[in-house]
This record gives sequence, structure tokens and C-alpha cells, in this order.
Amino acid sequence: MKTENIIRIKKTVFMIGVAAMALAAGATGAALVANAVIDSFSLSTASGIAATSAPSAVKSDTTKVGLSAKSTFILYKKKAGATPLDKVYLPSDAAGGGVALTSDGWIVVSSAALAAHNQLVASFGDKTAVAVDPAKAVRDDATGLAFIKTDARDLAVASLGDDTALSAADPVFSVTPDAVIPAAVLAPRQLPAQAKSDYVESTERLDRRIITGKSGLAGAAVVDASGNLVGVDMGDGTAVPVSFVSEVFHELFKSGRVIRPNVGAHFVGLDDLPNARDAGLMASGALITGGGKYRATEKGSAAETAGLKEGDVITFVEHDRINNEVTFAERLQDYAPGAKVELTVIRAGKEIKVGLTLK
Repeated sequence: MKTENIIRIKKTVFMIGVAAMALAAGATGAALVANAVIDSFSLSTASGIAATSAPSAVKSDTTKVGLSAKSTFILYKKKAGATPLDKVYLPSDAAGGGVALTSDGWIVVSSAALAAHNQLVASFGDKTAVAVDPAKAVRDDATGLAFIKTDARDLAVASLGDDTALSAADPVFSVTPDAVIPAAVLAPRQLPAQAKSDYVESTERLDRRIITGKSGLAGAAVVDASGNLVGVDMGDGTAVPVSFVSEVFHELFKSGRVIRPNVGAHFVGLDDLPNARDAGLMASGALITGGGKYRATEKGSAAETAGLKEGDVITFVEHDRINNEVTFAERLQDYAPGAKVELTVIRAGKEIKVGLTLK
């Protein structure tokens, strides 16, 4: 692939484990850092956080929700000038939010926050400030996130949760060092589609989002009722699931870059269409289709080379089924560029096998 900022996802997910956060100030948590060495950091109750009651029957641990703010920061545009206001950061200077992933300086932000900025500063709740160089960011076009190694040390680290365990109406919170925005899950791991064209997904994007309808600061931590990170706020009422974030860590820490396979196909998840059978389609699988600005398969792509066609329905990648729990794009992330995979395809009502070599 052409870009250096490529992302590779292993089938065995490398999860960053964090020990359970204690309620008392000064308790010790454990954070798994880049080389899988565990170090510890002290946790203290976040100040200035007014946690709000949860919007559903799931009881929230407001202490842990508050503690989660310790691992967050606000990204400011670096200022230059001689006036007093040039020496302080105002709310209007905020470019986005972010979350600390390792105690030795790895952070995650929204890629959009890096646009048009040459120099940024991350300001944590304890008043720690660290320079952030957008030029050093490893951008992930598949999710709209960016990962950056900073010079920060001894950071409090986000405790990773399980976004797949979220249900509709569960309480979640968009968290920055100085604000907690309560919300409820409207739809877990769903496609935030508003128009017909939005339902067409790409094998190069991971489009699933946790939909809350509440817009926090882009890049802010979205935590569950126990204060565990379940997503990264995109600033539009949706959050990138933390499982998409955690899956890139292993390769990122190992080589400083991450790699994703390239397929070059567009599809619609039939599980998302309640009347698929009534329309003469299968009830499950990935329907290869274009429409509007999209081609079903891109010219010269792995999909075109393999012979995938408009109207094909992919039901399996190797022995793994495609459904609304794991989409076609997500299933492909189990494999590295260059891998050969067998697809089970329904074409004109008949089942065939198609060999696909990932790029």
C-alpha cells in the first residue's frame, strides 16, 4: 500500500489490560505499556467533575467515572504572542480532546483535530502540558483516529472496557478533564446512516459506531458506568468503539506503524435491512454494491482481480460468518496484506467459492 501509516490487525487481539481502579484516592492501578511491561501509577479522585445521575437503570459508579478524567486531556492550538491572553489557553483555543493509552506517552485523538495545525499542546487535568506534533501522528483512515507518541511520562492510563457488552439505554459519559457529559446508548455498534448512500460501506473503513446522540468534544473519552473506556467521541453524537482502538496497539507498539489490508469493495450489510428477504435478498451477509459515487469494486483492486461482482453476497470469510456482529470490513482485518482468503459467495442464487489475495 502507498501510505506509511497503514494499520495491521492480528486475529488474536492484543488488549491493553488495566487493573481494576480502586475507589480511594491514592490506590494503585496497573497499565500495560508498549512493550507489554506492566508499570503502576497512582490514582486520585478527579477534581472539578460533577458526575450526573445515569439515564438508565444501570447504576453508575460516579467515583470511577470521575477518575476516568485523569487519563484525558484537551488539545489546544499552540499560541505565539506577547499579550497576556497569548500566554493562556481559552476554551475557544481547543482543537479537540484525547485519551492517554500508555503511561509513557502514547495518546489517541480524532484525526480531524490535527487538521491545519502545525503545533498543539495537550493539557491534562493535573495541569500537565505536553507538546503534540501532528507530523508524528499515525493516522488511521479506517476509523478517523490518530495515534501519537509524546514525550509525556507517568500518565494516568485509560482503563479499557468492552463496547460489545453495551446495550441500548446503558449510560455512557463523554469525559474531558473539566467536563462530564452524560448520555445513553441509542444504538451499540450500529451504522449511523442518515441517507441511502450512508448504508454503503467500504472494506477500507470501519464504519460501526456507538450512537449516543450527544456531541462531546471530538477525541474525548467515552466511558461506561464503571469509568472504563468504551469509545472515542467523534463530536457528532457517535463514538468509535474501543475494540477498534485496542486492536491496533500490538503492531503500533512493535513497529511504530500499523497495517490494514486493502480490498477495494463496497457493500451493504444485509443484517441491517429489516426487509431484505421481502426485497428478494438474503437476510444476512455483505451485498457487494455501488451506487452514486461508489463503484461496487475499485479498478485494479483485490476485489476486482478476484472477480467479485455487483450483486454478489459474501456470507463467509474462510469459516467465519459475516453478520451484523462482525461486518465484512471487520472480518477482513483478521488478515495481513498478502494473505489469501476464501470467500463463500452467493451469486445468482448459487453458492460459489472465490479466492481473494489481500493487498
